[in-house]
Amino acid sequence: MKRSVQVEIAGQTLTIRSDEGPDYVQQLAEFVDGHLQLLSGNKRVNSAANAQRVALLVAMQIADELFREKDLHQRFRRKVHERLLGLRLALDQHEQRLAAAEAATDNLDEPPTA
Repeated sequence: MKRSVQVEIAGQTLTIRSDEGPDYVQQLAEFVDGHLQLLSGNKRVNSAANAQRVALLVAMQIADELFREKDLHQRFRRKVHERLLGLRLALDQHEQRLAAAEAATDNLDEPPTA
């Protein structure tokens, strides 16, 4: 269920409709506002053109963070997948050795045939 949450970004009050809780939406707003303040030098952006420029720079910075995190996540998943394949191979080899040892033991228990 979508709820309306009021947040302030760059001195402007915005109403955000979201399925997420108000705390989460507020965290997002604070994150964006923090980036805006950092790039604008902690001062109010007076002109609309300058505000748009800073907003685009923030969007690029956040997109960069997202892409880096996605890449890190993909590399981690790949590493986990490779390790799982290695474990499966080791387990299969171990099971084969156990089966071979069991077969050899069974052959020893059988009486000799004449």
